[in-house]
Amino acid sequence: MSDDASSMPAEPPWVVPERSELGNQTPRVPWLSRGPGPMLRSMLLIVTLAVLLVGSGVAAWVGYSMRKAAADGALPAQTRALEYVARSLAFRVEQQQKPLPILAAVLSEHMHEPRETLEALLLQPSSMARQFDQLQLADGKGQLLLSLQEGQSRPLTQLAEPVRDALRRGLVEGKPLVQSSVRSSDAGLQLEFQSVVPIRNAQGKLLGVLGASHRAAMPALLPLEDEQAGVAGDMFLFDKDARLLAEGHKGQWQAAGGEAAAFENLDPAWLRSAQAGTLSERRGSKLWSVVPLPWTQWALLRVSDVQEWVPGFGAQLIWTLAAVLLLTVVALGIVLTLIAHPLTALFRKAERAARRGVLGEVDAKVYGANWWRRLSEHDWGEAQVLRTALQALGRSREGHSEQERQLQLQLQTLMDYAPVGLVVTRGQRVLRVGMQAARMLGYQPREMQDLPIRALCATGPGYEELVARVSRDLDIYGQFDSEVCFVRKDARQVWVRIHGQSMQRMSRSWGLSSQEGDEEDYLVWEVEDVTTQRLMREQSSWKAMHDPLTRLPNRAAFAMRLKEWLQECGSSANLAAAAGMDSEDATEAQLKTHGVILYVDLDHFSQVNRQGGREVGDEVLGHIARLIESSLRPHGWVARVGGDEFAVLMPGVSREQGMRHAQLLCMAIQDWEGSYQGQRYMLSASIGMLVLDASYHSVATAFKGADMACYAAKRKGRNRVEVITAAA
Repeated sequence: MSDDASSMPAEPPWVVPERSELGNQTPRVPWLSRGPGPMLRSMLLIVTLAVLLVGSGVAAWVGYSMRKAAADGALPAQTRALEYVARSLAFRVEQQQKPLPILAAVLSEHMHEPRETLEALLLQPSSMARQFDQLQLADGKGQLLLSLQEGQSRPLTQLAEPVRDALRRGLVEGKPLVQSSVRSSDAGLQLEFQSVVPIRNAQGKLLGVLGASHRAAMPALLPLEDEQAGVAGDMFLFDKDARLLAEGHKGQWQAAGGEAAAFENLDPAWLRSAQAGTLSERRGSKLWSVVPLPWTQWALLRVSDVQEWVPGFGAQLIWTLAAVLLLTVVALGIVLTLIAHPLTALFRKAERAARRGVLGEVDAKVYGANWWRRLSEHDWGEAQVLRTALQALGRSREGHSEQERQLQLQLQTLMDYAPVGLVVTRGQRVLRVGMQAARMLGYQPREMQDLPIRALCATGPGYEELVARVSRDLDIYGQFDSEVCFVRKDARQVWVRIHGQSMQRMSRSWGLSSQEGDEEDYLVWEVEDVTTQRLMREQSSWKAMHDPLTRLPNRAAFAMRLKEWLQECGSSANLAAAAGMDSEDATEAQLKTHGVILYVDLDHFSQVNRQGGREVGDEVLGHIARLIESSLRPHGWVARVGGDEFAVLMPGVSREQGMRHAQLLCMAIQDWEGSYQGQRYMLSASIGMLVLDASYHSVATAFKGADMACYAAKRKGRNRVEVITAAA
């Protein structure tokens, strides 16, 4: 970089030296000559005027539209508000009357009892009679039995005549009725609702009537101000004969007075027609809306001015709009100034250079071309950083490519010289294959790259069964183990045992992060030619000496193998003693007559059969058998000697080596995990180890000693290894 910097030419002529370099000869530059240029100032002025005009016009149009929409919707809004008041009143009256039929049904069972009993029943603290201001009870003959007011008994003679008339009507008509009235009180006008319901027995016979009344302040039931719009109009309450009952002005209800004359010209027929439904109309600047009130046969009229529903623009709102417009103009000016700052700085430098004659020798026709060409020849700032970063990325990419090629070569070398056949697949195709696996299938390694797995299977159903089995085992156990019939390149069939697992699961177990969204998982296959073994399995002698589920030797085969080893070791010991070997040779010969037996019993395996069934239990046993066999190969000879019990003969293994192998096997079984239909299976094993001495043990004693050691491991807490020596 130092060489490149030294070879760079001097600054182009359009770059003006700083004020410090010009010294006292530099004239003082006014602010206008240092600020934005005339084009940017013109643009700012145009934007300011446009924003002010558009903002004012939009505000005026919005205000006009709002006022017009509010005026057009004022009558429907007032009508809806009035209907809401009527529905609210009907709902409250209905809710207030609901307990009365229930109370009548309760009293129907006690009408034959004395008056005192009925009074005590109604005055109970939990009685629904306390929900009413007044309560009256009369029998079927019209005789008044009770009169309650505010939870206390009142003399029957003090009952008002309108209430007596309501009870008589209810007794004569034999059906529920409700009558309402407007009453004055110290707290203002109140609405009173008198309800009467018949009392009948189970056969429908009329036993009496029950009356109740409820009072509420008129402002609570009939509010004068619209809660949503905040508009307070004048309201008038008429009875069914169009007589004014009450009127509301300035937030207060009062009885009909002198202003009732204002409705002398009101058409009674129009008002009575409101009993059939809501009516509304606009009369000049006034809005008239009338609705019927349920339960009362009354009509409620509201009269309001249109202007009360139209929002206006106050001084505060106008000043707020003006401030918003001003802030918008200032913000746009600042944004435009910042955006145009590089252009402004370049323009001022060129202007000062032209004023001092620096650009005098430049041809005006090619000025721009020369200027930009010189500018592009020398990068700095962001351009320099980006160029340096791009060059660094290019060199890094070349280095990563070379490193990837080296890793690919190392991986292929490891796969080629591995003692077993290895295959790596991605999705349904072969990604990489080792030399041993390629020779087993009659291919060259490069010929199998990107080869579909379907081309290796003998039949279509066999391929589908393989894919289903691998997918199922991966979901349940995280690995797969199966035998499948493959087709070699020369069309000969070969039976191959495949064992492997998912690289994604391996990454998770090692705590490595994998790429999200990769639907095609990488699988690592370990392949082994088992054609000869399958032919041997068809023979009756093999079936007699092997377990059909795990394909391991059975108990009889293990006993035969142990007997042969004991006899062989005994003969070797006798020959060594007869030959008179020196101490070193004798020690080596004595070690060959020693070994280890491991007796493996799975802990709580019966729970797997209970939870998942016998089929799942058999699958788990198969996986555990292959896990034991692969963990101890080639040091031991494994056999299944019971339902969930395995035995391992490890000849020529010392006590320390046997303990290490047993502990590793115990940890491997504990780390194994299966999952089927949301149920997780985790196992452990109790392992008993017997240190053998061929001169001491027989087959029976060896089995017994190993079993006793395994029993001791279970008794001491399971998932452990217990050792017993020959002296035991």
